[in-house]
Amino acid sequence: MDLFDGFHPDWREAWKTQGFTFIRATDYRVVAEGPADRLVLRADAADANRALLREIKVKDPSMLRLSWRWKVAAPLTHKGEREKGGDDYAARVFVVFERSTVPTRTVAINYVWAAHEPVGSEYTSPYTDRVRMIVLRSGADEAGEWREESRDVLRDYEAAFGRAAREFNGVAVMVDTDNTDSKAVAWFEALKLEIKPGAGDSKLTTRRD
Repeated sequence: MDLFDGFHPDWREAWKTQGFTFIRATDYRVVAEGPADRLVLRADAADANRALLREIKVKDPSMLRLSWRWKVAAPLTHKGEREKGGDDYAARVFVVFERSTVPTRTVAINYVWAAHEPVGSEYTSPYTDRVRMIVLRSGADEAGEWREESRDVLRDYEAAFGRAAREFNGVAVMVDTDNTDSKAVAWFEALKLEIKPGAGDSKLTTRRD
């Protein structure tokens, strides 16, 4: 499943903006990239915080693999990413599992491009123990270059929470810089999901609002 749906003119209908309205919004727009002018999603954040979420509901998923390509113009430079005041990332892709109307009760995994945390680090969000951070890229060495990722999300979930995922509710992309009053630019493309429902759920439910 191509989550950006080939950037068809109505691709945005499947994505919901998530974030506090009193904080400046991250700007997301589709742009042409490279000699072939392929379409990619660009995100600009200047003391901003907003995510784009695509809701896809599956109970007891039996297989869940997420792949994508991303690039950052430059990493953020702050330290203390495990603290509330440093909870900003030049790029994130995150998977939402059990959702709640209270944001801190939603269960999720964040795959992040960190400032200083070493690649391979895994830790709990400073805001809630229901969110795990997994560092896939870090620092400036790979800034300005496209990097490709592929994750067995169910395996990551079980390693993080010690149990099988009971439900899956969507995928989001995000660039946020509001805690550190900083700026970041990132690009995303080829965000694809391979998923199989559990035995008790024979179909996928996707939201287009």
